[in-house]
Amino acid sequence: MPFANKVKLQDGNMGVVECGLVVKHENQAIGIPLTHVTAEIDITFCAAEVKLTQTYLNNSPDPLNCVYFFPTETSVALHKFTATIGDRKLSGVVKEKEVAREEFSDAVTQGKTALLLEQLKPDIMELMVGNLGSNETCQIEICYIQELPFQDLLTRFTLPTSIAPRYIPASDPDPVVGLMNMQYTGDVPLSIGFQIKMRSEIKNITSPSHKVEVTQHSEEGWFCAGGTLEDFTSLLDRDFVLTLECDDPLLPVVLYGNTEQGEVALMMSFIPETHAKDRLCEFVFIVDCSGSMNGDRISKAREAMRVFIQSLPEDCFFNIIRFGSSYEVLTSKSVPYNDETLTKAKDYIEKSVHADLGGTEILEPLKTVLGWKYEKGYERQILILTDGAVSNTENIIKTIKNRSNKDKCRVFSLGIGDGVSRELVTGMAEAGDGIQLFCTSNEPMREKVIRMLSCACSNRSEISCVEMEGQESLTPPVPVTLFTGEKTVLYTLTPTLPAEITVHCSGSKHTVTSGNFVQVHSDNMPKLVAHKVATGGVVSEGRGVELALNYQVVTKKTSFVCVDGDVTTTANMLPKSNMWDDEMEMQMMSLQACGLNGGGHQFRSMPKKSMGFGLPSFGGLFSRKKKAKIHTPVERCARRVEYTSDGNNDPASAPPGGSDLMRMLLDKQNRRSGAGSSLTKKRMEKWGFSNRTPPPGVGESGSLEAGEDEPGDQLNKLMDLADTKGRFTDLAKIRAVFKLGELIGQSYDVNISLKKESVSNFAEDIVATVLALVLLEIKFGVQRDVWYRFAGKSEKWLDGKISKEEVKNLKDEMKNFVSSF
Repeated sequence: MPFANKVKLQDGNMGVVECGLVVKHENQAIGIPLTHVTAEIDITFCAAEVKLTQTYLNNSPDPLNCVYFFPTETSVALHKFTATIGDRKLSGVVKEKEVAREEFSDAVTQGKTALLLEQLKPDIMELMVGNLGSNETCQIEICYIQELPFQDLLTRFTLPTSIAPRYIPASDPDPVVGLMNMQYTGDVPLSIGFQIKMRSEIKNITSPSHKVEVTQHSEEGWFCAGGTLEDFTSLLDRDFVLTLECDDPLLPVVLYGNTEQGEVALMMSFIPETHAKDRLCEFVFIVDCSGSMNGDRISKAREAMRVFIQSLPEDCFFNIIRFGSSYEVLTSKSVPYNDETLTKAKDYIEKSVHADLGGTEILEPLKTVLGWKYEKGYERQILILTDGAVSNTENIIKTIKNRSNKDKCRVFSLGIGDGVSRELVTGMAEAGDGIQLFCTSNEPMREKVIRMLSCACSNRSEISCVEMEGQESLTPPVPVTLFTGEKTVLYTLTPTLPAEITVHCSGSKHTVTSGNFVQVHSDNMPKLVAHKVATGGVVSEGRGVELALNYQVVTKKTSFVCVDGDVTTTANMLPKSNMWDDEMEMQMMSLQACGLNGGGHQFRSMPKKSMGFGLPSFGGLFSRKKKAKIHTPVERCARRVEYTSDGNNDPASAPPGGSDLMRMLLDKQNRRSGAGSSLTKKRMEKWGFSNRTPPPGVGESGSLEAGEDEPGDQLNKLMDLADTKGRFTDLAKIRAVFKLGELIGQSYDVNISLKKESVSNFAEDIVATVLALVLLEIKFGVQRDVWYRFAGKSEKWLDGKISKEEVKNLKDEMKNFVSSF
């Protein structure tokens, strides 16, 4: 929603306008000032309810027709819309889109004040206000509910602040998007308040974007917290982000609520452990080098590419494409990953990854890559890095969805910066069976890169069926890919509440029993479930519209409309017959700054395909066609969670060591919570991690905290010294990075430091590689997520050279002096 107060329209005749809403009236720009903004956020486990309230004043002598846009994530269920005009409160009603438009048009033609709220794009809503009276205030309240993403063991909430101006390709003009491409500034009173309720202890609440005041308390089995942000809208030059760290984030849970329609709405949330092994891959990086990436965004893109390239598995192919108005490739075809090509790629990243290629023409390079011949035995992984500011989103997503050889090609997307198009970034990953991640301006990039690379390297793991006790089993009609560590959420409207739900995946199953069912006493949670089912393709279009109308939620086929019976002087308005012509020159004008300055959410994905059990970020769902029956709610009882692998509870049956990513997640959980919760310990024992200890030096005061995303920091320099096998060959260069020469000299004679008995029998590359691993563990333990894949290559190389006991002894020797500085 627009938090702007000054808008510079790109039409040269419009000038600078003091405004919130904007209207073009008799060829003049008329601003409707925004006077106050509030946002109220209620977070319960994996869902958030948001209420946005804005107050405007029409201080012109005439009634006005105006319009503005505001951003949402593609998965939100917008379920309430009210407008208070003067002393009159109007409540919106969801109707079929064409019916709502007709009602709005008729009301405005008759001189009545009316409002129409509809979905313009999957991540952008549009509000029209017709006949806003002279000197009248208009307070608009919009409520929606959404699923929250789970990233790096943290629950994440994002409130959007801007819709980034969309690049409009000449081949794909979009007059509606053109209305949003306007610059803004603003400064009006802003209040943001949030309340949080979680089932496990809240360890930490942080905001990487803003300074917030937080307090914590508990109430009847819930761990609660709250906080506020009081400032001015000029502060929202970036997304408002909260991250929540809880004691047991891996806990599976089913949220349920009874509906007025006699159904039970269910949300099952779990973190899969897929035991998927790495596969042979060809990695193609498509990097946005358009002008909109200038500044911090392109710096983050370069940093991401450095980590990607250095961390690739040994036996792979790769290529890099940078694009803007045109595109260029590193090599004409993908090349094997070796020391020569690694050096060439590093040089290319430093010299060529810059925001100097003009517009954002992503479609053509994407088509080119999809048309390349496949390397025999290798699956193609396309990783797209972009700020997502384009207008031809539908064509891009359609191209990915219709790609050939879907079983050999996946698409992953990384949105960089604030105001990224969630529709594009999420849509590309959904259509490509990959995952999407977002990195805002104040967040570190590296952990996101490694997380995405780990998912891209992993083999496919799929949901085979879902069993609900006492009800029929459900089988997804299309394969649904799961990724270790990526939260999966399944949705359904069911006649009765099952005693337990079991999801069968490739090689494992996940069961949640009634002891871990949580009743949500809110009328809005079922609306989110109904929205998922209605829009996810699991039901017919007609049934989807019926659900949206019954549960009063906005979809692409339904809209909110409200009409005031009082007649005012009619404002200038387009003829009714032309109002919905997409090709017309829009007479209603808007600002770029829509939404809390305009922008997008960062939450979950759209539901997928027919049964849409989930996508990488997993807004999955399932549904039934049986007639619903009223069911008495089952109260929550003592917690009981059952996790099984291949139907066997014996820890010995778990795959050896489990997956690297899940092990890394469990390691991180233990580091954050001390010894870790009992449930996490049990999972570690079950999955074969019971003997694993956190890296030495983690959390100690001596840990080095290098600038996390600075290109020249010590961690980057250290990793850059390795070859594609993770081997280090130059001990002197490692010493130079960490200024080890003098320190080693204090403990050993510098000239004979390699002659000491404990290392004299080993070649310099072995000693250097062990030293590098020790430095990673001791000095960068808190950044383990960044380097664990890279270090895995080093460990593998050492395994082929010396025994594990020799590696251990060398590490112990190295720690003596590394720990001394």
